[in-house]
Amino acid sequence: MGDASANSHGWYRRAFQDDYLLVYSHRTLKEARQQVSVAIKHLPFKRGQQLLDIACGSGRHLLAFAERGAEVTGIDLSAPLLNEAEALFRGTKHTATLKRADMRELPFTSRFDGASMWFTSFGYFSKESDDLKALKSLAAALRPGGWWWIDIPNPVYLRDNLVPESERSVNCDGARILILEQRRIVGDRVVKRVTLQDGKGERTWEERVRLYTPEQFGYIIKRAKLTTHGVLGDYAGAALAASRPRQIWYGLRP
Repeated sequence: MGDASANSHGWYRRAFQDDYLLVYSHRTLKEARQQVSVAIKHLPFKRGQQLLDIACGSGRHLLAFAERGAEVTGIDLSAPLLNEAEALFRGTKHTATLKRADMRELPFTSRFDGASMWFTSFGYFSKESDDLKALKSLAAALRPGGWWWIDIPNPVYLRDNLVPESERSVNCDGARILILEQRRIVGDRVVKRVTLQDGKGERTWEERVRLYTPEQFGYIIKRAKLTTHGVLGDYAGAALAASRPRQIWYGLRP
C-alpha cells in the first residue's frame, strides 16, 4: 500500500487502521491455511524458500506459509495491521520479518523465491502507472525464476453479483458493533463505503479498488516483465470463468 498524498486518493491510509480488523474479523487463519494449501499445488513452492507477502495485513497468509516451512517477510503500510501480525506470530513457534513499506518502492532486490498478494491488495492507486510500479517492484524483489501469486476480483462476476448494501454486527470484548457496507461500481472501480457504530460513536470511510479485466491485467503483468502460468477463479482452485468471483494469477519472474 502507499501514496504520497494524504487526500482522498490515499483512502487506504484511513481504511487500514484498527477498525479494519473489526470489519474483517471473519477472515480467519483456518481460511488462510486452506487458501495457501491450494496455492502451493500450483506453485514451485518448497520448504526453506524466502517468501515475501505484500500488503500482508494481520499476517494470516504469512503464518500459513511459515507453517509450511517458508522463511517469511511481510510488508504493509499500516502500522496497526503490522502490530496485529506481530502479535499473531508471537503466539507461535514461527518467526517473521515485518516491515512498514510502500509496495511501489520495496526495499529488496532479487532476494525472494516467491511473492504473494492476497485478498484484493492490488489496484489501490489513483493512477494505473502506480499499479504498474507496484508490479515492477514485486518483480525486482524476486530472484530470477521466482514465483508470484496475485489475488484480485473478477469484475464480470462482481458487476453481476454486487450486493448494494449489507448490515451485520460483531462482538468485541462483549460489546456489539454494527457494520454497514454500501457498494457501488463507479467507472473502473468498485467503491465500498463502510460505516461502523459502537460505544465510541460512528466512523465512516471508503475503500476504492480499480477493477482489471483479465485482458487488462494480463497486459500489465507483461509490462512488469513477469510471465503468467495460470489463472484461477476461486480459492478452491476452479478455473477462471464469469461465474467465479476471483482472478488469482500466478507465474514466474523470467
